[in-house]
Amino acid sequence: MKVCISRNTEARTNAAIARISDALYNEVDSICILSRNRFCENEKGIKKKKYCIADNVIDNYEINIRSTPGKGLINIFQLLHFQILAFCWFIRNKDKYDLIHAFDLDVGLPALLISKITKKKYIYHIADFYIDSHSNLPKMLKPIIKRLEFMVINNATATIICTEERIKQIEGSKPKNLTVIHNTPMVTKEFINDLTDGEKSDNSKQQIIFTYVGALAKSRFIESAVEVIKDYPEIVLNIAGMGALSEYVESMSNKYSNINYYGIVDYNEAFRLYSKTDFMFAIYDPEIMNHKFSAPNKVYEAMMLGKPIIVAKNTGIDRIVIDNKMGFVIDYSKDAFKELLDKIVNKTIDCEAIGVNAKLAYDKYSWSTMKKRLVELYQCIDANQK
Repeated sequence: MKVCISRNTEARTNAAIARISDALYNEVDSICILSRNRFCENEKGIKKKKYCIADNVIDNYEINIRSTPGKGLINIFQLLHFQILAFCWFIRNKDKYDLIHAFDLDVGLPALLISKITKKKYIYHIADFYIDSHSNLPKMLKPIIKRLEFMVINNATATIICTEERIKQIEGSKPKNLTVIHNTPMVTKEFINDLTDGEKSDNSKQQIIFTYVGALAKSRFIESAVEVIKDYPEIVLNIAGMGALSEYVESMSNKYSNINYYGIVDYNEAFRLYSKTDFMFAIYDPEIMNHKFSAPNKVYEAMMLGKPIIVAKNTGIDRIVIDNKMGFVIDYSKDAFKELLDKIVNKTIDCEAIGVNAKLAYDKYSWSTMKKRLVELYQCIDANQK
């Protein structure tokens, strides 16, 4: 079986694409990737690149369509442009794949059309359920888009969601084969041990380090974290990623010595930043419906690295944090965040024990378990095709 993994994002920085590529590389006949570069300057059209996963090299066809992050419906024309180019690429390159691993509705719709035209199969991987993850959608469009996404789910050979809780989110659809694959890091224990050994040998660190790597969206507490931490000289805040708040974070990093901005970083560099941190956070606005079913990579990365993590109440992932005693669950407010920082700075919390709990929790969600589920799903599909 030949597989094309496709998502409306840059492959180089996307953890989910890395996980699927790693899991399938030795299990299928071939893999290629169709992705998008939103931050291109002079590049246009589709460029073939090399995507490296471990020691393996995969062909990455990258659609260059620039857009401004965080502008919502303003980017609708760029999205439609991406979908048209993706559809055309799938048509012209039918020989490169037997099955499309399509992430989210951005690729799900072209994959559905391709399946009707060419009879090629697709797996629909829901990282974000569309109407819940796009808060700026007009109300009149939401029922239409929901029906479209249900159509994509119902026609997919299999559907993947990232937590058991998300079954509620897609109620009303009829997936043929529903599989849960948690967003667990796929880095090796040897890589983690090398990072943490380096961390232990650094005895010169005096400040408490907080780190966030991901989308710099207004709903992810970025501004609030910066506004609070800038007044704590005992704390350093490291931020990496791109989004609507990129310019804001960069300007604050230039203004305050304890705010650092790293721009876009690849997956391994993200882990290097996290390995040197004391706390991670994934504080998402619970008023956004999609966040009630959130499963941020950061929570699983915190488990693997043994780092305490801070999340917001009623955001889906809070139950895992509470049940495993691996971090802190707070209200989505500056006051709640500041109250927690005061406790951390004054050392009234046993953060070391919480980090140990985080590491112990990883066994329940290990990448080896998730990888096995994914491979078994593909083996089942392959067997049914023969």
